[in-house]
Amino acid sequence: MLEDIRKAMKAFGKEAATHRFTITEKQELAEIIYAYKQLGVRTSENEITRIAINFIIKEYHLDKEESTLDTILKLLNN
Repeated sequence: MLEDIRKAMKAFGKEAATHRFTITEKQELAEIIYAYKQLGVRTSENEITRIAINFIIKEYHLDKEESTLDTILKLLNN
């Protein structure tokens, strides 16, 4: 799965998207980006978001009703 995500990240994302994050989510992302910058690893909010989306998609296709996405969506809809 990790290799599939790495390959997906090599493709240039051309489709624009708007996401609404909480202040806490934005702060957490900024902290992660800063932590990696300290290690000499360049990343961005866009890159991290794309990794997360690709992970959710791949895991869903592998695990369907046992995936993290399925579990959380069912909890949100109870």
